[in-house]
Amino acid sequence: DRMAAIAKKSQGFVYLVSVTGVTGVQDQLQSRVGDLVNMLHTVTDKPVAVGFGVSKQEHAKQIISWGAEGVICGSALVKLLAEGEPAEGLRSMEKLARELRGAIP
Repeated sequence: DRMAAIAKKSQGFVYLVSVTGVTGVQDQLQSRVGDLVNMLHTVTDKPVAVGFGVSKQEHAKQIISWGAEGVICGSALVKLLAEGEPAEGLRSMEKLARELRGAIP
C-alpha cells in the first residue's frame, strides 16, 4: 500500500532507492532491487529509476535488466570530481556518465 501511495504522488518517474542505509559507492547491488522494480511496475505505469550505490556500467546494465527504465548516479560522480585537478575530474565524470548512459537502450 505504501509503495502504491508513493508512486501515485510521484511526478514523472518513481525513484527507487537500491540500498537501505547511507548513500555511496557500492561494489554490487542488492538482488532484492529486481523484485522491488517488478512490484513497482504492478502499482504504477510511471518509469522507474534506481539510485543509491550506482557507480559502474555493470550496475546500470543490471538495473535495466531488472526492468527499470533509468539509473541515478550521484556519489560516484561527485567522488570523481573531487579527485585530482578539476579538469581531470570533469573528464572522469563525463567518462562515467557516458558509460552509464551507454548501458541504457
